[in-house]
This record gives sequence, structure tokens and C-alpha cells, in this order.
Amino acid sequence: MAKKRSTTTQVNKKVTDLQSNTQNAEGQMLNTNQGLLINDNQNSLKAGERGATLLEDFILREKITHFDHERIPERIVHARGSGAHGIFSMHMIMWTMSDRAIPRSYRMMEGFGVHTFRFINENDESHFVKFHWKPKLGTHGVAWDEAQQISGKDPDFHRRDLWEAIETGKFPEWDLGIQVIPEADEHKFDFDLLDPTKLIPEEIIPVQRIGKLTLNRNPDNFFAETEQIAFHPGHIVPGIDFTNDPLLQGRLFSYTDTQLSRLGSPNFHEIPINRPIVPVMNNQRDGHMRQTINSDKTNYHPNSISGGCPFQAKIAEGGFSSYQERIDAKKDKGQKRKLFRPFQSGHSFLQ
Repeated sequence: MAKKRSTTTQVNKKVTDLQSNTQNAEGQMLNTNQGLLINDNQNSLKAGERGATLLEDFILREKITHFDHERIPERIVHARGSGAHGIFSMHMIMWTMSDRAIPRSYRMMEGFGVHTFRFINENDESHFVKFHWKPKLGTHGVAWDEAQQISGKDPDFHRRDLWEAIETGKFPEWDLGIQVIPEADEHKFDFDLLDPTKLIPEEIIPVQRIGKLTLNRNPDNFFAETEQIAFHPGHIVPGIDFTNDPLLQGRLFSYTDTQLSRLGSPNFHEIPINRPIVPVMNNQRDGHMRQTINSDKTNYHPNSISGGCPFQAKIAEGGFSSYQERIDAKKDKGQKRKLFRPFQSGHSFLQ
């Protein structure tokens, strides 16, 4: 007589143990990491409908902080690029996807900031400004079949192209251009100047070319001089200030927080590629991987023990002072009426 086969399924105790930590949000209410139910998860808390984003917005800060530390941030979008040293270098956003096809070369790509900043003149007058980089070699692309052949034979084609051009003395150059809009014209257009998803049509506001960027030296070590670079939209000079673009406002917080994951320390500014060319004096000290040896007694400001040093700089001495934008509004999470509204015709994006 044949034995009866057991139908009992062996239980994996670890799988059972993990079930208490397994979550499915289907049909559930949205809440914070502390369990507080969220009423509005789409808009940041601002000083009025068009005001600056407030540090008080703990829900926004919780989301940004978690996003910044989930993984190396630029790897989320599979970022891959290159870098080089030059004269007049600024952080740029490249035009990467459009009906212009796939870029032929880094040297033939336009760059532009998605955010609107402010120019502040010596009379403390504000103008809105968009920054552009126009390649001296012009803008060129390749067809899809060409791109497949290039990437199949050399996935580092673009980085090699830039490297070899610089090594052979064919230094790539870009003109720095600006679109300037008087503050009084902020509401003149049928799109929002503070919307980072929009470009200002150049037939409406022409690009004025005011400078030139030249890349003339390759890095000696790509990790040390490119991978460790800590860009930040708040790295500005007197005369440039911020608008209330909500994405820009969030990035002003996020980019500093991001470097804690990317570079592992609050002292990322002391890495040689990030270190300012002027001495840093601000009484901040210690922390993980600190390089500077502070010999004075105080780690706070203002102070009396060290005679109040380091001293604050006057505006006339180059000290930064935020533009005194008038704000008379209620705290608000309302969505701007024109913000993120698409253009009705394709020509509005770029000419």
C-alpha cells in the first residue's frame, strides 16, 4: 500500500516575520512619517499666493529630506555627464530633449537655468532675469539611427569628444545671455514668470549676450574634480537674488541637505574642488571630516570673547543683503492660477 503524500506546505519563518513590516497604501489616507494626516500634499506653504516658501512648512521639509537621503540623488534620474575647468564657469542646465533631436556634442548644446532669478542694481531696483548659454559652434543634433550607432560603439562618446577638443586646444565656448524683465512687467504675460516649466519666448524678450565661458582644461581626476562638485542655486554673488519660484525655494533647502548623502559630511565645502578661493571665516567648526583647525576660542556669533570677530561686512564692502521685496499677505498653500499651465502652441517654448 502506497504511503499518503503530505500536503503540508513548509512555512518560511522569515517571510512571515517580514509581513509585519510590509505595507500597501491602497485605499489608505495620506499622512506624514509621524502619522499626521495631510490635507494638501501638492503645494508648499508660502507667504501669500505668490510669496516665498516658508521654513515652517514641515511637510515639505520632511519630503525633501527623505528624498535627498534615499539614494545618491542624481542617480535617481540616471545622470551621466562630464566636467572641465574654464574661465567664467557657472552651473548650467542643458537642453536635452526637444525637437532639435539628440545633441551632437556637449560643445554644441545650449544651456539655460529653468528658474527666474533677480538682478539687483546699485539703486536697489529689481529686474527678473533668465540665464542662457549659447554655444559658439551653434546647436547641432544627430538622428536616432546615428545616435544608436554612436552609443553602441562608444558609450562615452560625448565625454571623449569634450576631452579631446580641450586636449587639442579647440576650447569650446559659450556666450552668456540674459533675458531681463522689469519687475513692473511681472504680470504682463499669459504665463507665469515664476513657473520653472516655462521658457520666455525669445521673440518677446530677446537674449542679450553679456559674457563668454571658455572651457580650457580637463580634470586631472574625474572623481575629485567632477563627482565631488557640490552645486547649489544659492551659490550667488551680490547683485543676484532669488524669486519666489516654489521649485527654486525648495532647492535652496534641498541642495545643501543633498550633499550630506552625496559627500557624507556637513564639511563638503572643504573638499578642494568646492573650497572657495577666499578664506572662510564664520565660526562654524568641527563635524565629520573637518579639515580646518580653528585656533580661536569662540564657535558662535555675535560674541564678546573674540571681540565680535569675524565682523559682518557692510553692503558697500560686498556684504550680501536680500532684496527687500514687499510682502503683505496671509500664509497660503493655494496653487498659482497660471503656474504649470501648458502653452497653447509649441513656438512659445523656444525660438
